Amino acid sequence: MISTKLKGDLAVGMAIAYYISIGYEVLLPIGDKRDYDIVIEKNGNFESVQVKYAGLYPSKNNKCCVGLRITGGNQSFKITKKYSNDAFDYLFVYTAKGESYSAPWKNITARNEIWIEHPKYHRYNVTAAQR
Repeated sequence: MISTKLKGDLAVGMAIAYYISIGYEVLLPIGDKRDYDIVIEKNGNFESVQVKYAGLYPSKNNKCCVGLRITGGNQSFKITKKYSNDAFDYLFVYTAKGESYSAPWKNITARNEIWIEHPKYHRYNVTAAQR
């Protein structure tokens, strides 16, 4: 089993590969204090991207779910923060099944979690572009 941190790193790597493959420059912010993980640029237009890994849930018919929130804390307390409507421009999701999705954040109405394989998200599947 791979760690949560490694899953996140894998998702960021897949996002970088995807955006480069379709002609974007990818910029990596320093630190972990922003609501976005990468910035993409094409023709002078900059857009921010939050990258997530969607885990597999056998109890839910092997569907992939992704949390749309920031969690943190320590042994004494735990915090959860939901992203605002303008926190970033795109949500990139890499799943445990090896599928990738890139969706405009403004088109995602949920703010807690999504089942990324739901038919309403099929149009954002960009897996074929990575092959």
